Amino acid sequence: MNNFVKRVLAAAAAASVIITAACSSGTPEKEEQPPTISLETQAIELDGVANARQLGGYVCADGRKIKDGVLLRSAALSTLTDEGAKTLAEKYHLRYVFDFRTETERNVLPDKEVEGAENVWLPAFASSLYDDETVAAIMEARKTNDPEQTYITLAKHKGLSTIYSKMLLTDEGKKAYSEFFDKLLTVGDGEAVLWHCTQGKDRAGMAAVLLLYALGADEDTIKQDYLLTNDSYKDLIAENEARAAELGLDEDETKEYVGTAAAVYEDFFNTAVDSVKAEYGSVENYLTEGLGLTDGDITALRDKFLE
Repeated sequence: MNNFVKRVLAAAAAASVIITAACSSGTPEKEEQPPTISLETQAIELDGVANARQLGGYVCADGRKIKDGVLLRSAALSTLTDEGAKTLAEKYHLRYVFDFRTETERNVLPDKEVEGAENVWLPAFASSLYDDETVAAIMEARKTNDPEQTYITLAKHKGLSTIYSKMLLTDEGKKAYSEFFDKLLTVGDGEAVLWHCTQGKDRAGMAAVLLLYALGADEDTIKQDYLLTNDSYKDLIAENEARAAELGLDEDETKEYVGTAAAVYEDFFNTAVDSVKAEYGSVENYLTEGLGLTDGDITALRDKFLE
């Protein structure tokens, strides 16, 4: 395994016990084709940081577009270089860094500071989301001091999909995402925000999903943006798929293994969204009833981030 994979495995292992594009408010005319969502339009140059991209350019409520360079997402900022920090401070005028990781993850790989930006800790997994059997297996795997053993254990116990089924519905998750929106409402003109977790795909991915719903995105666009992570991590995904084959993991275990390391999957997205719809009737109801956003808040968010 290369050093990057080892670092990802170590972070996942350290956290494992604790964590146990077009949008439209109407129907587009039939002859119109939705713009392709790609890294070419969404990726940003952020030295030292993986999976760095923005939501700018997507057409949302009332035909308005998300402003460029304002809503940023990425992997953790622990590897951010001085040049990258300068970019965030001087080019984007960053107001907030939202960190959805656990305390353990933050301690193992702390974010680099960005001048002028407030680092806001929003732990989406403040307590274990795994059942007792899975936690016991993880604890046993950790005794080997081999991060990959914990990784494999998570795959065999469907750790990632278990988290996706609960991610947005726990008190901890709702508190984190509610505070995320509260802070977004305080962003000033000309200021940007960036949110992340470890790899910038699951907890950070759900933050982007919720924000795009709030801004009036259609579900197809939201899903495409979520899946864009797979382009960011294409090489790492291939490397982990090869390793899963070496380990003899079956198809479901391989998906969990590769998903924990680098990939996102449409069925994980569907699991998260469907669980919210089952509980609240719609994602929009979740935003208001689960997270406490008012109609006025949603209008303010759209006025703030759309043009």
